[in-house]
Amino acid sequence: MQPESREPVVVEAVVNREKLRELLALEAEYSALDYKSGCNLAEKRHQVEFAKDVGAMSVRGGFLIVGVDGLGRPTGDVTADQAEMFDEARLRPKLMKWLPDGLEISAQVHEIDGNFVALIYVAPNPTGCAFFRADGQYEQPGKGLKVAFREGEAFFRYGTESTRLNQQGLELVVRQRVEQVRSRWEDEHAATYRSLAEGLQAGFAGQRVSRGAAIEFNLTLELDILTEAAIELLRAGDDIPLRRLLTRAVPEARSLYLSGNSGDLSRLLDRLACLAALFLELERSEWFRRTVATMLSIYGLGFENEPQIVDHPPPAAASLWLAIIERVLGIGSFAVRQEAWSYVGLLAVRRHPNMHQMYVSWIRHALTMAARAKLLTQRQASSEMDVSLLSLARETVRRLECLRPDADGDDEVILNGLAQFDFLSCVAALGNSENGNRGGVFYPNFARFRGTRTQPIAERLLREQEVRKPIFPDPSDQLLAEALLAVDAAARQEAFRFDGWEGYTRDVNRFIEQHLPR
Repeated sequence: MQPESREPVVVEAVVNREKLRELLALEAEYSALDYKSGCNLAEKRHQVEFAKDVGAMSVRGGFLIVGVDGLGRPTGDVTADQAEMFDEARLRPKLMKWLPDGLEISAQVHEIDGNFVALIYVAPNPTGCAFFRADGQYEQPGKGLKVAFREGEAFFRYGTESTRLNQQGLELVVRQRVEQVRSRWEDEHAATYRSLAEGLQAGFAGQRVSRGAAIEFNLTLELDILTEAAIELLRAGDDIPLRRLLTRAVPEARSLYLSGNSGDLSRLLDRLACLAALFLELERSEWFRRTVATMLSIYGLGFENEPQIVDHPPPAAASLWLAIIERVLGIGSFAVRQEAWSYVGLLAVRRHPNMHQMYVSWIRHALTMAARAKLLTQRQASSEMDVSLLSLARETVRRLECLRPDADGDDEVILNGLAQFDFLSCVAALGNSENGNRGGVFYPNFARFRGTRTQPIAERLLREQEVRKPIFPDPSDQLLAEALLAVDAAARQEAFRFDGWEGYTRDVNRFIEQHLPR
């Protein structure tokens, strides 16, 4: 799996305070992120220039943040009256003077350190780019008429600049349109597949698959067909096709990995993740364990024919590990929402034997290796991760409906589940370390988000043995208090840049105080 070039900006239709803090913490502009010190939409000049930037952002989608300098620091240049102009009901009509129909934006104004900051999300234009419907021009005092763009022109983001569509921009638009056509083709065929899946549910096509040759049941099936066929096989009590599928998944993945076929390898991982979620939903623990074990074996492909990997992972291996863990987090979020705590514990502490002994979990290992391979940052001199692992996992859950049969793609319970699973993984890393409580290595990804997402699971960890036992098997309350204190300290340090985690609730703090030696 060859690593794809990935900017640290996770483009999603989210404009809340958490997203703003995440984008400001990048401290730099990117093709999908534009910082602006100020913008007075009451003036024609600012309207035109802002429309130009929105049009340019419409090619790939992204964010504009108004009221910050080039390092993402609030400037105080946006007044209360100017901030009101970024209300969506007022912003859209101004932009539609120049931009085409189909414009999709979301906007919200926040106060950061007493300063107004506006966050605007721009969705990719469904046609590939935005052609301006009218000339964008305004008078410059003492300089005459300034024409920012002409009717029929299109702009795109070239690096951090908005520029007229050139050969490079056209190639980008063409690639995106090809991808859209491919996705549309898949969606059209998915209707047929769904029809077959309904037949499977009714027992018609399901009987054909379950009674046919085992080779018919494989990881090339469409997701709907695969999961419904798996249900029919479970109903029929025929586990031979399931066993064959999981046995063959690793050599199939090895072939795709060695050939650099990242697209098909990604689809194979999607199918395994969907099977795991299905077995979790149906409470088929044996098959859930077998599927997770298969994913762990595929994780091991990154170690094959390589010396011991500590500091400098091969980019292809790091990309494979990251792809697997994005799906593991998605499954983990579903497990939390289903309150399947034994499944949460199983996912949280998996590790491959070829991992360095300091890592007690594949989650922390994948995160570290991806960061060292610069898959999570664009700043070569920086050791800090720009990309939120939980945001990447949220995108995966949005894309795969099988990981969220209980929720819509943008439902807040998904991010809550991701944050809580990540928190439990940190505690589990300490509670399941081979070297004891103090030997675990963890990273609090959840800390970038507000504490109210995570605090409830910390309280349940103390109150409910069915939550605690799979996560922290040691019965010592003192060791658990030490683990909670360590996680809190790391989370507070990570949260500083993001205005995220603010600490435990009173009940959890009281537990820590009561059980730590004075």
